[in-house]
Amino acid sequence: MDDRSFELELPPAPAGMADAEWQSRLQLAATYRLVDYYGWTSVVYNHISLRIPGSDHLLINPFGMRYDELRASDLVRIDIDGEPQQDSPWPVNRAGYLIHSAIHKARPDDLHCVLHTHEAVSQSLCALRAPVVPVTQEGCQFYQRVGYHDFEGIVLDDSEQERLVRALGEQNHTLVLKNHGLITAGADCTWAFVRHLAFIRNADVQLRAMAAGELNPIDEAVMARTREQFEGGAAQAGARQRHPEWPALLRLIDRRDPDWKL
Repeated sequence: MDDRSFELELPPAPAGMADAEWQSRLQLAATYRLVDYYGWTSVVYNHISLRIPGSDHLLINPFGMRYDELRASDLVRIDIDGEPQQDSPWPVNRAGYLIHSAIHKARPDDLHCVLHTHEAVSQSLCALRAPVVPVTQEGCQFYQRVGYHDFEGIVLDDSEQERLVRALGEQNHTLVLKNHGLITAGADCTWAFVRHLAFIRNADVQLRAMAAGELNPIDEAVMARTREQFEGGAAQAGARQRHPEWPALLRLIDRRDPDWKL
């Protein structure tokens, strides 16, 4: 098969597993491999979670496994309260569960994938007394879509979930965790990942521009219109699918190591 074809041929669900869960596992495993490819990992820490369609169960990474070695079958299925729903030799990181489950519970209708990293560029912006400023075309999709949460230490206290949810609000899909890291979320893995990618690019440009001189502000009406172009699909007009970069990204990780599909 031409490895530049539109979509990869993915393996069928293992015996006894519903197709919805297997497709979710494939998409989430691919996202972990992409986060590793872009260098956003912190060895075995941080998390990406995904709700299995039609259920209150989540998939999350086994605590102790690197992103570059994680496979679809390695992901741990938990319920919304963090209880494992399968046998696994690996534990689930409590801090990861608390952050992710708070968002999954608060936004069950639109935020099904939650991606959290301690990537250095976004962490640098998180360490400043400065808001996210859209300074690029891609960055405009974060206009009025970013919440801010103050650092309280490692997230091990259940009571912090309420404050995380309050910071996220009803319209935001991105959270700047001050002195901590970045969260982006979306309807699926694709949305969460491409938002992470766009946020980091905008943050990088914002930090460089702030260091070099005075920022050139974008008119708020222009930012709002550009955001709608991204959210409504006009930015991908003529493409074969809503996010044409996603199949290309899957081909990228598959060429590096096809074991992610196992």
